[in-house]
Amino acid sequence: CEPNSNHFACPLQLAAERLKTPTSKLAPPTNLEPYTMAVITEHGSNNNNINNLNHSKVASTADTATNLNHRQLSTALNVPEFFAHKNVFVTGGTGFLGTVLIEALLDTHPDIGTIYVLVRGKRKFDPNERINRLLQKPIFQKYNEKTLAKVVPVVGELSEPNFNFTPELLEELIDNVNVIYHSAATIKFSSPLRTAIRTNLTGTMRTIELAKQLKHLSAYIYCSTAFCNSNNRGLIAEEVYKSQFDPYEMMKMAEDDDAWIDFTDQKCKGYTRDHPNTYTFTKNLSENLLMAEMSGLPAAIVRPSIVYGTLEHPMKGWVGNANSGHLGFLAGFVKGIFRTMCGRANAVIDIIPCDYVINSSLVMGWYVGTRHLDKPEIIHCTSGEVNPLTLSEFCTIINDSVERHPPNSFVWKPATKLRNGWRYNLFFYLFHLLPAMIFIIPEKLFGIGMPQHTAYEYMRVFQKGTKAFDYFLDKDFRYSLKNALRISSIMHESDRKRYNFDASLCDWSEFIDRCLIGIRRFYFKESAVTTQWHRNLWKAFNILHYAGFAAIFAVLYFSLTSFLGLQIGLTLAVLIWGFLVWL
Repeated sequence: CEPNSNHFACPLQLAAERLKTPTSKLAPPTNLEPYTMAVITEHGSNNNNINNLNHSKVASTADTATNLNHRQLSTALNVPEFFAHKNVFVTGGTGFLGTVLIEALLDTHPDIGTIYVLVRGKRKFDPNERINRLLQKPIFQKYNEKTLAKVVPVVGELSEPNFNFTPELLEELIDNVNVIYHSAATIKFSSPLRTAIRTNLTGTMRTIELAKQLKHLSAYIYCSTAFCNSNNRGLIAEEVYKSQFDPYEMMKMAEDDDAWIDFTDQKCKGYTRDHPNTYTFTKNLSENLLMAEMSGLPAAIVRPSIVYGTLEHPMKGWVGNANSGHLGFLAGFVKGIFRTMCGRANAVIDIIPCDYVINSSLVMGWYVGTRHLDKPEIIHCTSGEVNPLTLSEFCTIINDSVERHPPNSFVWKPATKLRNGWRYNLFFYLFHLLPAMIFIIPEKLFGIGMPQHTAYEYMRVFQKGTKAFDYFLDKDFRYSLKNALRISSIMHESDRKRYNFDASLCDWSEFIDRCLIGIRRFYFKESAVTTQWHRNLWKAFNILHYAGFAAIFAVLYFSLTSFLGLQIGLTLAVLIWGFLVWL
């Protein structure tokens, strides 16, 4: 401890000071320092956490320093060499990104060690069965049983001390694990603040605690999000932006039941402030926590933007279950259910292939594991600065793509258009919600439409998701790639080809084609091959689409002229019909 230093303090002193104020009395500060790029050093990398959280014992300052001094840097020249004989601990492994990460790890080197995957213990699902089901997905078909046996489930709870592991399991991990990939998170924008803190922030603390106990830590990679700084404007740098709240106090608050009595949305807003939701707020807190705890350790933060399907690896167009993030919109769009988007035409939609995110994560594992670092490295995995795609261009591309590769069936001709304000709302209720209510009958009788839920249910989800996502499509977020491009430039030539994450040369039209075909193939279980039959179906629905306009005019014409006469009725029919066509 250095009592006169502003940057380091004894963990027991810090805990004692914090415990003087009950969390139930904590309130959002009124005078907050402005957002600045900062490396958080108030707590230091040797903070052993808040006592009343029952945190497990982590490495002391002396132990951490000893581990750093004795850490053997890898001499691997490339990514495959680095992962040879490495044992990896993965959180979030059963999610979309996590599944592709596990496959990519298996693909790095034949001699990769054990991949421990954190799995929640659920009553109805055996952990081994969950992993077996995961490994039966198409992306794992090329591996034999011996290779797949390297993927081992470990049952635990992300936010609990030592994940509630048994002493024997914890000891095994401490002795054997070399690399940690932390991608588990609650990605729901509407998650209650307490849930988001426990999962995204406290969960990150637990992985940090484990990392500090490992005897042979080579790399710790945290999957964050480019949107964690969405409360800022201008060019977002590859630095951690200081949070307005202490992450340690937030974790302490999450464990205090009294602090959440009558916790209203207004109180929540007092904490999230200019963050659009609890997800970005807690992700920013987690980054601040990481900078405070992992100084001098081999750690990195990867910030992806909007993650779509894969471009190349492990196969073209892999989209998982296609219900996460913006892929859910594409799934509904393909079937002609989601037919509109909200946002400015020239706003950039920053999408990135899933395999680019995984590639950057693997590269960062190699990078931090082969050199000494003073602080965690941070990179963006985004496309907006090097290969911008506007919303207008995006709509044109997906409309052209679905025409080239239509699905086996659809509710109506797939097409989307940008609308805003009252025009968007009116279109949604007239041409989304109302038809979905009517469509319930043929859905139930003939089993057509989307799987699992009715079109009406999907519409409600779409409406809720659109409101949450509008914030990100209506702002000009820009993300610096200076650090990402620097690291990419020093990669081995073979790595630059296999583990590319530079989106500057990505052909968005080709990429969207692969994603839509992937949705057809993997989500709707349709053929990946577009035949003449598909094209004929498209032509038939194209005729029906325009015939629908004629039918609407006919209904308006006969209804209005019968009551108002030919002249007035025809005039009103033309005006109303023209308005609906424009809408």
